[in-house]
Amino acid sequence: MANSDPIPLVPTLSNVYSAPRLAKEGQRWDSLTKDFESRFGAAPHFIARAPGRVNIIGEHIDHMGFSCLPAALEMDILMAVRVQSDPDQNKRVHFDLQNTEKRFEATRFESDVKSTDEVQLIHEGPSRWANYFKVAFKGLHPHLPPAVLSGSTTPTKIEVLIDGTIPPESSLSSSAAMTSCSSIVILEAFKARELISRREMAEVAIESERLVGVASGGMDQAASIFGVPGHALHIAFVPTLTVQPTKLPSSSPAHAFVVANTLVVSDKKVMGPVQYNLRVAELWMACRALCVHLDLPKDDSTKTLKKLMETYFSKHPLTSDQESETRERYGEEAAKIKVLGALAGDFLPKKGLTRQEVEELTGFKGDAFDKEFLSQFPVRAETFKLHARTKHVFAEAFRVLVFKSLCTSSSSPDVYTQLGTLLDESQASLLHDYENGCVELEEVVSIAKSAGALGSRATGAGWGGSTVSLVREDKVKDVLEALKVGYYKKRFPQMSDERLDEALLVSQPAGGACVYKVD
Repeated sequence: MANSDPIPLVPTLSNVYSAPRLAKEGQRWDSLTKDFESRFGAAPHFIARAPGRVNIIGEHIDHMGFSCLPAALEMDILMAVRVQSDPDQNKRVHFDLQNTEKRFEATRFESDVKSTDEVQLIHEGPSRWANYFKVAFKGLHPHLPPAVLSGSTTPTKIEVLIDGTIPPESSLSSSAAMTSCSSIVILEAFKARELISRREMAEVAIESERLVGVASGGMDQAASIFGVPGHALHIAFVPTLTVQPTKLPSSSPAHAFVVANTLVVSDKKVMGPVQYNLRVAELWMACRALCVHLDLPKDDSTKTLKKLMETYFSKHPLTSDQESETRERYGEEAAKIKVLGALAGDFLPKKGLTRQEVEELTGFKGDAFDKEFLSQFPVRAETFKLHARTKHVFAEAFRVLVFKSLCTSSSSPDVYTQLGTLLDESQASLLHDYENGCVELEEVVSIAKSAGALGSRATGAGWGGSTVSLVREDKVKDVLEALKVGYYKKRFPQMSDERLDEALLVSQPAGGACVYKVD
């Protein structure tokens, strides 16, 4: 039975891209279709699309269960697809994956239609990029209805040509777009797109990317799948995934987001054990230490700071005098964040902690410590900074709620100045408490601010990648020129104008994932 919210079909590219980008994208889609026919000998049946995202605010808190405010971008991953079925050979399905980028080696693999056990991930070499497609297949397979896997039209061969405009390792979620787009291909190829909702697909895509070895929180996939033109997305994860489009305030002059790629590579698969994954593990440790301190159960109900918060306040409800002003302005969740953040700040040691010290705080020792904190993803560290990481999460979660409140209810003429201040506060927290910065990120933020940006911060994983700056439209040219002269021309003097244009993006929030049927 069809569900009410599948990945949509779009009739024309004008449903996908803004007017300024439409002609260029039309040429790209035509080129992709011709390239596919040249490689595979026939035209594709459909093209799946999943966009990248920029996280406006709410960085590194989704994996702790707190909400965030990203927006989809017009940069995207496209997959042109041809599906073949043979009723006499429908017990196995063969995949032929090719990429328009030569550095991504063509890959072929096959699987039993009713089991993905034989599909192996490859973690080294030029074909490892195909892991994102493989984990999408493995993740979605249990959700496909039995009738889909046993019908006479079950695909026996799926040919895919992939093209992307999201720079890899740019912190604009090329990996999540790859996983999401791959999931769409599987659904459409198996004639199951209308049977599975966008929410279920997003939840599967989140779990699928974790199979690659990255502690993904879920924001990236949800933003790619649910994007709405002109809207940020308030994405919440507890108790279930919910997405609320949030329109940015009207203003004159209008405002835009300038995304600048530092061109410093942030490869989570390589550096995750000492950066991205380590931060997640430190926060898991903080949760267990707080469980001991607050006499809460050390189980799934307190696995993340958001769950722990809800469990704590179910036992100790807010009193009428606790953060009453905060509750009135930003809601009860904001008040809970302030109260529990203060409790955590007072209890957790501010210094870096040895493993032995963390074992004492959490009650997990020896093998139990390894199993609880270090077994799910690769992690390497000598010390753990529980206080600083927790401080960032609570403060950033609060900023998200303030940002959303300003967007939806503020009539102040300086609302964008206030939004910019929140971006600046987020950047300071990322730099000093979460420690995911680098010299290049700091330089780009500083240049953007000096040229007129109202606020600027790192977006995405950090340790490289991109920044997002909130800029009045009449200041956009000044900010772009300052970045070109002050950053790119100095650090990359041989960079072509075409590459420079690709590194800088002026964007309004864009639409989400979709399918286009090729005539």
